[in-house]
Formats: sequence, C-alpha cells, structure tokens
Amino acid sequence: MTMVDRFSDLPNGVAYRILSFLAIRDLTCFGIASKRCRALYLSIPSLELRDFLPKTTPTGEFRFFSHTTCEFRLRLLSSLDRFLLHRGDNRINYFGIYWNGHFDLGSDRTPCFCVNVRSQIIDWIRNAVRCNVEVLCVSSNLKDFVVEPLAFPCGVFLCATLRSLCVNMDGTIVKTPSVSFSSNIEYLELINVDIEDEGFFKWISCSCKFLKELILSDVGRVENIIIESSSLEKFEVFDHFYDGICTLSHLTISGKKLETIAIWWSFDSHSGTSLNMFAPKLKYLEWRGHLTNQANLGQLECLEKALICLEPKADDSDKQIKHFCVLHRVEHLVLNAATFKALFREGSTHAQFDHVSNLRLNLRRFSDDIFPAVVSLLKGLHNLCTLYISCCAVPSFLHPQRDVSGFDKAYWKLQNLDFVDQIKKVTLVLDGSNNGIDFARYILEHAKNLELMDIQYLLNPSDDAIQKLNESKKMSKATVIFEEDFVEDSDKNLENFDEDFEED
Repeated sequence: MTMVDRFSDLPNGVAYRILSFLAIRDLTCFGIASKRCRALYLSIPSLELRDFLPKTTPTGEFRFFSHTTCEFRLRLLSSLDRFLLHRGDNRINYFGIYWNGHFDLGSDRTPCFCVNVRSQIIDWIRNAVRCNVEVLCVSSNLKDFVVEPLAFPCGVFLCATLRSLCVNMDGTIVKTPSVSFSSNIEYLELINVDIEDEGFFKWISCSCKFLKELILSDVGRVENIIIESSSLEKFEVFDHFYDGICTLSHLTISGKKLETIAIWWSFDSHSGTSLNMFAPKLKYLEWRGHLTNQANLGQLECLEKALICLEPKADDSDKQIKHFCVLHRVEHLVLNAATFKALFREGSTHAQFDHVSNLRLNLRRFSDDIFPAVVSLLKGLHNLCTLYISCCAVPSFLHPQRDVSGFDKAYWKLQNLDFVDQIKKVTLVLDGSNNGIDFARYILEHAKNLELMDIQYLLNPSDDAIQKLNESKKMSKATVIFEEDFVEDSDKNLENFDEDFEED
C-alpha cells in the first residue's frame, strides 16, 4: 500500500495554522518526515518554547518538567538553540517562552546550571527581535537561581514590528529606552519585574503613541507612576503587597481615550499615598485594596460600571463620600461590605447613586449590623432593575445563625423602598439566617414586576424557612428558582465572587 503525503500539498498558510497547535517536541518530529516538512518546520511563524506537560514515569507517578534532571534540560536547551540557529531570520509573528526553574523534590534546591538559563532566554528574545517578531510573550520563574538582576534588552521595545509584549520574569530589570526612538507597541504587560526608574513611564507617555493597553502587575522599585497617554484605552495596575512590601506611593494616570481602569493597590499604611485620574471617557472603573490618603478621580460623566471593593478604616467615611460623588452616573455597581458600610454608616452624608440599575453587594453574612447600611443604600436606588446579594462566609453547621432576625418583613415594608415597584431580577445567596429569608419573602410579596427570583443556599434551610418561602412564592408571578446545597454544587461560582475578606 502506497502512503500519500497530503499534508505537503497544503498551502503554507493552512499548514502553518495546523502546525501552530503542536508542541516544539512534536514539531521537531514533524520536521524530519520530508524536505517539505523540514522547510515548514524551519519557517513556521508561530513558535512556543514551553515547559512540557507532565509525563507518567514507569512507576505511575507524574513527573513535571521542573523536576527533570540537569542533563535532560541541557540537552533540551541545546536542541532549542540549534533549532533557532537553523531557522535563521525567518519572520516570527508570535514567539512564546515559558520556562520554570529546576529543582528536585526533597533537595536543598542548590543552584545548578539553571542560573545561566536566563541569559539563554535573553538570547532567544534577541533572536525573535531579529526575526521581526510581532507578538512576544516571556514567562520564567527562576527567582531561586537569581544571583543578581538581569537587564531586559531595551532593543525589544524599539523593535519596529513588535505590537504586543508580555514579560513575567523575576529578577529582571526593565531599563528606560531612549525617548528619541518611538515604539509601535499596542499592548504591554509587565509582571514581577523591576522598573529601573520612573523615566520608563515618561518614555511610555512620550514615545508609545500607539499603546492601547498597559498592564503593570507587582512591578518593583517603583514609588511614583505618572503616565499621560494620548492613545491608551485600558490601564491596569496590581500591587498586592506580597511579603509586606509595597513600593508604590503615588499613581497618576491621564488619558483622553481611556475607557477602562482597574486598580488593585494594597499597602500597610495609606499615609503619603495618592491617586489621581483624568479619564473623561472612562466607562469602567475597578478599585480594590486600600483607600489612599488623597484621591482625585476626576469627572466621570461617561462611567457605566464601577466595582469598588476597598478596606477602609473607621475614619475614612467622609473621605470616601468625597471620592465617590463622581460615580453618580454609574449604572452597574459592585460593592463589598466594608465599602458600603463606610459609605452609608449612620449619621454620615450618603453618596448618591441615582442611575444605578444593576447592583451587586458582596457580604460576608446577613447579620444585623450590615443591614442598616443595606437599607440606606437601597433607599437611594429609584431605578434598580437587577439586584444580586451574595454571602461569601459559609456558616458553621453547628452555628448556622438562623436566630439572627432583626429585620423581618414588617421592617422592610416600613422602609417604602421605591425600587421594589420596578425590580425585575433578584439573586440572593443565603446563609440560613432569618434576615436573608425575610428579605426574600418581602421581595416576592411586594415586587409587582418581578420576573425572576434565584435563591441559593449556602446551607440547607430549615423546614420552616422553606414553608414560608413557598407561601411567599404563591403570591408572586415571578419564576422562582431554589438552589439547595449551593456550596457543594457551585464551588466554581464562589471562586468568582468579589469577596470581602474583612471581619464584620
């Protein structure tokens, strides 16, 4: 029987598309099949040098690439170097490098040759630049072998063909490129790297005229970030205060085209911290972490959605009111318990959210001390159509707190909440307390235009609670869904909650 090579007759574009799904090891095997295959192998425009998937050993155990021997890794590195040498300067559209440090379980993780791998990765990056790379992604976890910081090649930022760059490299310093050279980068993401000085952000402001998206995650050595961009549309900064270290003190972001800003900024003390924004076309704002000592969010007349999950201190209420008055036009709002408790504490001037139609509150539990703030917030929402209240603290099976009952149906009826007349969809994640159950009953019995009520239980409710909910259900025209054992069936959903970690 004669074997027919149908693959060799495919157009290059189709062949490259198929080969792009192969790991480098499989691609190498393909390259020895024929001259045509070798030509495709050496000219494929999409390359990914990635840690191999875990292999099963003869004893049935999984063995990860990071647990392989130095000898094996040396052979692999030599093979990859030869491959890049043979392919020459053939154009690369996408080049991905994903490389983890080497160690053996149970050893003292004494540095071996892996300490030199970083320089080889830098050589691969330079090779990609010579091949006019368009998309470059580099991720390496070699911090246990870092003797001294290694400089990321500045020439990468000046590559004329480069459009997207993502760098996640511990122990690497990003130096400031020359401001006399412009960059064509449209997407830039820096993770776990050190920025040499604040001049890097001046370079972004002056030389990156096509940059649309910028993400900075746990970058070190930075005290001040000041960016003024005429092209930027999305900006994200994450400083998670790992190991008790946070160098960032002042953040200023300005851009007439900015539509999305996401900030996760945690620190030990807000003294001396400031946040300044100028984004008149901003549509989405996400702010997590701690409240800065000074903040100026600017005028947000186009804002549509805001997610605010902060950990304010007791004396931060008045400061928050001042900051969040600019959110008055937001339509979709997400708040954690600590934030809206501070915003709506008794005796304070309340922030106004007149245009909110979709509200999500992430509580720890339906406790008596949280509901006064909930009431204050709901009273000001005259256009609310969708309400989602989640409980993220799973009660103890021995102490489910069902005796918490300071807010019954009669209490809610006395509040004369305007939103009840037009609310259409309500989702409640209940912790088993009477507070949550009575609120659900109030909505079912008084929301005339309610279309859907989704009730989810963290704990199975008592028979009495089920009976009461069923009685209220009969008084509503809405579709009512009961989801019991929610914590068992919806772990994935719980992971996606915007949790509130502080204690009530």
